Amino acid sequence: MKRLFDYPKIFLALVLWLGLQATKTEAQTFMAEVAATTKVARMSLGEGIAQKDQLLLDLITKAGLMPVLSSSEEHTLFAPSMQVLQQHAADTPEQLRAFLEQHIVKGHLTADELRDGHDLKALSGNNLRICRKKGAVIVSGVRLKETDQLYANGVWHRLNGAFQPAVTSQL
Repeated sequence: MKRLFDYPKIFLALVLWLGLQATKTEAQTFMAEVAATTKVARMSLGEGIAQKDQLLLDLITKAGLMPVLSSSEEHTLFAPSMQVLQQHAADTPEQLRAFLEQHIVKGHLTADELRDGHDLKALSGNNLRICRKKGAVIVSGVRLKETDQLYANGVWHRLNGAFQPAVTSQL
């Protein structure tokens, strides 16, 4: 008697079809992630700040630093915590510029590129010391809270605080 269905072949076809569907879903997810990253990567650091953090945008604009973060030159921003930014909301433009320039360095530096023991030169002229402890990245004594928000002209990291101004001795 002839079988109406070849069950092993049907099972194999079903497994292949399910595998293709899973691959299709994974491919669609991957393509969506690439599209989102590409969209962010086309924005400048200044545009990214404008979209994500109104208070930081206001302070950077007031300090006159938006042209720096919107230019084609690459910069890394170590953004102070929201609590610290709120404390500086009433600062003068000169005070804000001095404060925020401590948190910007030239170059595109992801968290992986921040090497233990290295020093970075902030726009203010101050040195920022990199330290890695138990998987955390610490810059001048302040832990990175969020890392690697990538933009066309730089990287944005959020700090769990803010850098303290360099102490100058009065002789």
